[in-house]
Amino acid sequence: MQNNSVPNRLIDTVEIEKLYAFTDKHFVPYYDLQTELVDHLANAIEAQWLINPNLSFEDALALEFKKFGVFGFTTIVEERQAALSKYYWGKIFREFATFFRFPKIVLMLIMTGILYRTLLLSSYNNYIILALFGIMGIIEITAGYQWYRKIHHQQKVTEKKWLLHDIIRNIYIMVPVMLFANSLNFLFKMAVNGTYGHWQIVIFTIIMVPLGFLEYVRIVKMPVLIDQEMARIVKNHQFVK
Repeated sequence: MQNNSVPNRLIDTVEIEKLYAFTDKHFVPYYDLQTELVDHLANAIEAQWLINPNLSFEDALALEFKKFGVFGFTTIVEERQAALSKYYWGKIFREFATFFRFPKIVLMLIMTGILYRTLLLSSYNNYIILALFGIMGIIEITAGYQWYRKIHHQQKVTEKKWLLHDIIRNIYIMVPVMLFANSLNFLFKMAVNGTYGHWQIVIFTIIMVPLGFLEYVRIVKMPVLIDQEMARIVKNHQFVK
């Protein structure tokens, strides 16, 4: 029979705050991920206290942290970032894939045909192409700015930094801006050299129309899912101040 001087010892609110400070000190800036780690550490420490209730909080924490290896929490942060990025990009491409099924594919084929005929018959197809990229660029910049404001507002209201916000930045701001800038530079060099030929128009049309629909999914359809996900995450973490 165990002789526990402090039976059923549990983590208190002060120690919870110490765990949050500990995760932040060890390079976990995201509140949602901090909460997952705090929950894990708290349960692990309480499990240690069932065996040795006289073990200090600091010693129990040190023992548990050793289990994460030499890189500490860094590996977990990277894994969660990669997993969430994969999850949301998967959502985007699954929604995009619906445009290759009936009846949405009919709309895509119609748009492809219209763009192809317009470029083929025009003597200024290079300028039309540049104009299309200019429009897409304006849409990208507008969407990126709106998401920046939304992220800034959510962080100001919650006073926390969330992992989902970094994923949103990659999906809606950093990656599209980089891709658009490189594409525009390439097409600009082609356009100033004269009009496009038949096969150039075919290739451009086949690529441009799906990209336009992908942009539609990413900018119009995905924000609803992102907002729902963010609301769920914030709600799940409201019990911790």
